[in-house]
Formats: sequence, C-alpha cells, structure tokens
Amino acid sequence: MQHERRYETAEHVLPGHPDKLCDAAVDGIVDALRQLDPKAQCGLEMACVFNEVVLTGRIAACEEAITKFQEQGGCKPLIRKAYQNAGYGTDEGGMDWKPFSGELSIREHLCLGPFEEEERDLRHLSDDQAICVGYASADAGIDHLPPAVWLARRIARKLVELRSEIALGHVGPDGKVLVRVENGGRRWKPVHVSLSLSHHVQSDWLMLRRLGEAAVETACSGHSTPEVSLNRAGMFISVGPNGDNGLSGKKLVVDAYGPGVPIGGGAWSGKDFHKVDRLGGLLARKLARQCVTPGRDQDALVTLEYHPGAEAPNIVGVRIAGQPCTDALSSLLPRDLSNSMVWASFKECPVPLPELALWGHQQSGMPWENE
Repeated sequence: MQHERRYETAEHVLPGHPDKLCDAAVDGIVDALRQLDPKAQCGLEMACVFNEVVLTGRIAACEEAITKFQEQGGCKPLIRKAYQNAGYGTDEGGMDWKPFSGELSIREHLCLGPFEEEERDLRHLSDDQAICVGYASADAGIDHLPPAVWLARRIARKLVELRSEIALGHVGPDGKVLVRVENGGRRWKPVHVSLSLSHHVQSDWLMLRRLGEAAVETACSGHSTPEVSLNRAGMFISVGPNGDNGLSGKKLVVDAYGPGVPIGGGAWSGKDFHKVDRLGGLLARKLARQCVTPGRDQDALVTLEYHPGAEAPNIVGVRIAGQPCTDALSSLLPRDLSNSMVWASFKECPVPLPELALWGHQQSGMPWENE
C-alpha cells in the first residue's frame, strides 16, 4: 500500500516547565488522597508565577481520610515536593535554580471536607459532561502513539537523565522539545528537533549542545539522526515560574496525542479516576488499543460521549485507518463500559500520578494499556 509522505510534529516539556510543574503538584495531591480513600473526590487547579502558588478546587473524602490528610500537612508539602522533584533548589553541581520549594507562598482556596450526605454513593454517575477521544496505532515499538509524540517524550526523558549525569550546574529544570518527523505509514524518520534548555549566565554552551545532541542521538537509536537546533531564541535564563506563569491542565495536546489527533474533553491532572474527563480519556485509549491489529499499518480513533448523571458513556464512533468502522463499533457495544466497572479496572495504577503527569498516561503496564 502506498502512503503519501507527510510531516508530523509534536512537543513535550521538561518537569520544570511551569505548566507541568502544576500538573505534577495537583496529581501528587490526588495520589495522596486516593491512597487514604479510594473514592476520594478531587477536582483541583493550580497556578504559579515566581514564588507564588494558588490552589483552588474541591476535595472530599471520608472523615478519617480528611483527618489523616490534614495531619500529614495537607496540600502544601505535596506542592513543595513537586518543585523539588522537578529540580528546583540547589543541584549537585552547586547551582541554585529558583524558586526554592521552602520559599513558596502557597494560597489555598479549597472546598475541603467530608462528603455531603449520600454524595459518596453517587460517585458512579458522571458529574459532568465530556467528549473523550482515544487513539492508538498498531506499532507497539512506539507505544501505539503517533511517532512524533513518542519521540518527543523519549528525547525529553533522555535530557532529564543526562542532565543529572553530565550537565549539573549548567542546565536548569525547565525546557521544551519540539519534534518533526516524516511519516509514511509504518516507515517514519526524524527530520528536525528543536530544543530549548534553561541555563544560567555562565553555563557552558558547548556542554548544552553536547547534552542536547546526546539525548537526541540516544532517543533516535534505530532511526536516522535528525538536525538539531538549540536555544534559537538565545539566552534562556528566566527559568520556570520565574520566566512564565504556569497553570495545571494547560498542556492538553501534550498529554493526549499531539496536534494530529483531536483532544476531546478536558484536563486529566488534578482529577480523580471517577471524573469522566480522566476516566473517559483512558477508557477511549483502551478501546482504541483493542481496535488495532498488531503488525498492520493502521490506527484507531474512538470517541465517547458522557452525559451528566449517566452511568456509562455512549460510543459515538470508531474510525480505523481514517474510515468509520461499524464492525468495530458493534463489537465494543456489548461490553460493560459502566463508570463503576471501568473505575474498578483502572484504580490499581502502578505508577505515581505525578509521573504520569510528567511523561504521559500512555505507558506500558498501565491497566488501560492492557489489551
């Protein structure tokens, strides 16, 4: 089969990027609460700039869980932990990357407390409307993702790994990766990678270049090495929240499947697994994975529709290789897609939620990735 060669692009951001910093922080809170009460309700948003943090939203759980959560310090230590894990503070090379977690001014505007009467018993119902889209390619070698998305995430991970090995004291925690690939079906090749790496005034630019090229070359193993651009705008010394404001839920395209796939509903980070934006997005991914045949040159797109108060979604459509597929739709319809059943199958998540926020939910070993 002949395929028209086309260019695809995608980006990923490093853990110190202010938007991803917020995603990891609110997911750390969700993770802590779901360990105390599996049915805890979380709908959180966070904004940051300089050393200022504002956290808003709703937290509800059983009284025992709320008491334990507050005894552990509540949200603030988890937010500070997210900053530390992202690389803010003094690195092993002796360089300070601000803002320091201990100097954060954290303001909370939360509805925090036990569930209202009978509220806990309604968690199986959709508390909002949502359109959720799931995508999967048949290529297990790139985690069933679009090639540009897979490669951007892979390069970003390598940058973080190599920073701790060879570039401490020179490269900061903030940065972006922008990838362009030429895609002709199962055959694709990297064409260009643009890197933006934060640093300080005295950083060794040759080291920055060496770090970037090493990360790209390692991530592209098995493929041709693309052209690499580094910090084309010049100095990048206003790092993270000191250079830009951050907001959770802002990187919807990064979290989903890149700009070539519709993003569907709302953000995932900051929401517990009963929330239909997150629940439905992961269910749609699982169904898409089940629609593709390994080894074939095809992809699948599944769209779900949730109505407020509903116990299950409507399957709006399934497209395989870009074409509507009624056979695949019919095969999915008899399955139990109730919110309670899906939540029960997804609740045992083996990876901390902040890690999924930083590196994508579509990782091997997740319950929604199992075929």
